[in-house]
Amino acid sequence: MSILDMKSLRPLASTAAVIVLLMCIYSFLLGNKVFDGKFENEAITWYILAKGIFCSVALIALARIIDLMIERMSGASR
Repeated sequence: MSILDMKSLRPLASTAAVIVLLMCIYSFLLGNKVFDGKFENEAITWYILAKGIFCSVALIALARIIDLMIERMSGASR
């Protein structure tokens, strides 16, 4: 199976988005010392969390846009 045989990028993008989001949530919790039983409000950890949410949404949106473009291009060439 080659990359050209794939029907959609959505499953791959969704998996990547979940992994990115989980890594950023873990970094957020680790940076704010939640696992130590206390909560310190660190600014950089909030940035990492916001960046993870943004990147996850951007991955899914980009995959949908690319899928639509490929679908339209393959429909026009028939």
